[in-house]
Amino acid sequence: MTEERRESFIEFTTGLEEEALPEFLTMETDWDMYVTVIDDEKALVMVDMAAIRVAPIIKCSNLLGIQIAIQHPTEDGFYQESERDTLFGIEDRIEDVFKAEAHAKHIATITSGGSRMLYFYAEDDTYLAGLVGKIASEYSNYQFNYLLEKDAPWNFYFNVVYPSAVEFQIMKNRKVVQNMARAGADLSEQYEVNHWFFFDNGASRGQAKVRLMALGYEILEDNFYNENVPGTPFGLHILGTHDLQIETLTELTYDFFDLAEEYQGIYDGWEVLPDGDPETDFI
Repeated sequence: MTEERRESFIEFTTGLEEEALPEFLTMETDWDMYVTVIDDEKALVMVDMAAIRVAPIIKCSNLLGIQIAIQHPTEDGFYQESERDTLFGIEDRIEDVFKAEAHAKHIATITSGGSRMLYFYAEDDTYLAGLVGKIASEYSNYQFNYLLEKDAPWNFYFNVVYPSAVEFQIMKNRKVVQNMARAGADLSEQYEVNHWFFFDNGASRGQAKVRLMALGYEILEDNFYNENVPGTPFGLHILGTHDLQIETLTELTYDFFDLAEEYQGIYDGWEVLPDGDPETDFI
C-alpha cells in the first residue's frame, strides 16, 4: 500500500459524524461474556445483552465483521496479557469510528482461532469497507480483514452470539461466585446447594427424581406446581453438597441441562440459601 493511499484512508470520512446519533446508538449497553465452541474452535464471546431490547433494527440490515489477527495467540487461540491493551485500544478506535462515521451498532466481539472479530449492524453499507481501510492504515503492524452480508432479521445476533440457556446459566454462575469471592467466601469449601428443575408432566419429574437420588442428591420437594413456568410447571427441588468453584459449577450446569432435557424439562439454576448470618448469606 503506497503512502499516498494510506493518507487517503486516514482522511476518509462519511459526513455522518456531523449528524446526531440515532437513538439505538445512545441506549445503555450491557456487555457480558461467555466461553463456547464455534466451528470446532474454543471461542470467547463478548455480547451486548441490552441489544435484545431493540433487536432486530430492521433498517440496520447490514452485518459487518472486522477481523484483527492476534500477533501472539495462546494455544487456545486467545490473546496473551502482553497484547491485551493494544488490542483493546484498536477495538476502542474501531468502535468510535464506526459509531460516529457509519452509525453502526457494535453487538459482539468473538475471540477464536487466533483472531478478534468485531461485529456491527449498520443501515448503509456504502462506507463500511472504506472505514475498515481507514483503520488498517492506522495500525499497519496488524492484519485486518472483514466480511459484509445482509442480515435484516439479525439472525447472527439471535442464533450465534446471544447466549443459549446453558450459556446464560454459566454467565450467572460466574457473577454469583465473583460476588461471593469479593465477600470473602472460600469457594473451595463444601456448601449445601439448592437446585431447581421443572418438567412438563409429573411422570417425567418422577423419573428425574429417581435418577438424581441415585446420583446422591437429597430430594427436598417433588410435588409442587408453578404456573409461572409455562410448558414445564412441575417442579423438583433438590439439595447437593459441593464446592462453588466455577469449574465445578460449569460441569454441573452442563450435566443438569442434559438430564433435564432427557426428561422433557428444564434446569432452573441453583442457590445457597441464607443461614441467618449476614456475613455468610449468599444467594
